[in-house]
Amino acid sequence: MKTLTALDLRKKLGTILNEVHDRKKRFIISRSNKPLAVILSVDEYEEKVLKKDRGRKLQAICEGMDAWKRKHAKETARMDATHAIREMRDRR
Repeated sequence: MKTLTALDLRKKLGTILNEVHDRKKRFIISRSNKPLAVILSVDEYEEKVLKKDRGRKLQAICEGMDAWKRKHAKETARMDATHAIREMRDRR
């Protein structure tokens, strides 16, 4: 991954965007020798970042559902799920 300064990025933005899109290159953008951001293609962003976030959200939802099940175990132990679902549908 190549590192660019913010000033270089401003000067060469069109070229950098073409390299990111066409050649799937990635760039680190720095200011005062501190890395601040990364430029990567939308495809790579969706593949790596969004999928990872989606996985974390699903994991959190699953953990929340498991906690709810443990908390309400006594109340739901003898519940007929099919009957409960039919009742909820009928109330709509």
